[in-house]
Amino acid sequence: MDEELFYFLGLLDKVGSPAALIDQRGNIVEYNMLARQLIRADDIDMSQPGGKPFTGRTIQSVLTDMFGTVAFEHPSSNRRLAFQALDIVADDDTYRLMLLIDLTLRPKACGPALEKIFGLTVAEGRLAAELSNGIALASIARERKVSITTLRTQLASIFAKTGTSRQPELVALLAQVCRAPPRRASQLDRRGTTPRLSGGGHPRVPDEIRTLGA
Repeated sequence: MDEELFYFLGLLDKVGSPAALIDQRGNIVEYNMLARQLIRADDIDMSQPGGKPFTGRTIQSVLTDMFGTVAFEHPSSNRRLAFQALDIVADDDTYRLMLLIDLTLRPKACGPALEKIFGLTVAEGRLAAELSNGIALASIARERKVSITTLRTQLASIFAKTGTSRQPELVALLAQVCRAPPRRASQLDRRGTTPRLSGGGHPRVPDEIRTLGA
């Protein structure tokens, strides 16, 4: 596999996005590490054409649609996946990138990250993270041994700092902060087999795939 594509899949590992690369004939070229862990792809011989865990209908859907659900040749009751698909162009070849979404997982907010992003206090960051993770305000009050009034005061401050006004709106915003997978197609740099360095000496990351860490 082209080194740039290998680098690209590794980058998706770093931002927490399981992914598979599919050619225009519907053959899976490679998985990144997160995808292998998610779908147990190490049991599949990728050197053999057709060695894929997905049904033919799923592959066809990936080639033609932007979103859909994933069906396996050998279904497992504990795996519920959806996909987002987009085109990737490298060395004049077009591939379909299949970003896998585990529907059984719920992203968890990190208090310290929220403090830095929104300027929250430590107590506010902790409260925002707990609310984002589905813990009720009353339960938080009991656990911390503080009054509901105190938590509501902190929540009002969180609303002001995040530009939200209701708890569902806040939770939706924090879910985006927890994980924001790539959304648009990207054409990889074709000037060499390694990513071109920027002036700062770091690998150039295409604008389309810059994202918050998961």
